[in-house]
Amino acid sequence: MKNDFIIQKPFNDHLQSLVDYYFYIDIPITELSMEEEYVIPFPRITFGYFFEHPFSVTNHSTEETIKAEMIISRISTNQISVKPMTERIKIIGAHVRPYTLAYLTNVNICEMPWLIRTENLFGKKALNFKNRINTFSNPKKMFVEIENIFLKTILVKDLNVITEAINIIESKKGSISISTISDKIGISSRTLRNHFYKSVGCSPKEYIHLVKLKQAIFQMKHSTDSLTSVSYTQNYADQAHFTNTFKNITGVSPKNIRGNMSDFRFLQF
Repeated sequence: MKNDFIIQKPFNDHLQSLVDYYFYIDIPITELSMEEEYVIPFPRITFGYFFEHPFSVTNHSTEETIKAEMIISRISTNQISVKPMTERIKIIGAHVRPYTLAYLTNVNICEMPWLIRTENLFGKKALNFKNRINTFSNPKKMFVEIENIFLKTILVKDLNVITEAINIIESKKGSISISTISDKIGISSRTLRNHFYKSVGCSPKEYIHLVKLKQAIFQMKHSTDSLTSVSYTQNYADQAHFTNTFKNITGVSPKNIRGNMSDFRFLQF
């Protein structure tokens, strides 16, 4: 799959602090053996345009299904699955930092839907993007077009509090208390929580869980460590606590995730 999955770091210096990478994939379903897959909640936002090969995206927490053609996800602990609707997967997109969406709109992120139709966010810019990108066959030109729409839409804002909080959480790999984060920044825990809901769309506690979940899955994927070892490495009280937290977020146990790791082809690890 690596040869079919192309990634590109941002070209613009400013966007490097907002976008992890752009990605492109174009491959027949038969080469992935993919039917329906659960997407593990992840501490990043994803933009995706599916060309003429849309996906069916189901939120099992809200029992809602959406046809995804050009969408932006937001940070969520909902249990979500994706399913191709055609015989091919063709996607151009980007994985961006959790606060990047707040730079693209003045709406509080917690008030936005779990899956955002890009046309509702970018308006005519989204339609122009779609028309232009459909004329390209070179992924690099597509990445430049994605970058352009980000640069044209980014608002001037002061998000220093939330960016500092996110950086602290990620530098500690989620092993830090909310009170410690608040003390380091010099604000109350309540103010911190308000910043998270407004600019990220979840609570700081939920975000910490997502960061720890990412670390745990990475360890399970790239090591043969026991689940007990994984739970202690990620600073859970014991394996039972780790398993219960993991299952509450994903809907499945760590054991089942590890056993089907190769099937989760849309994980960002």
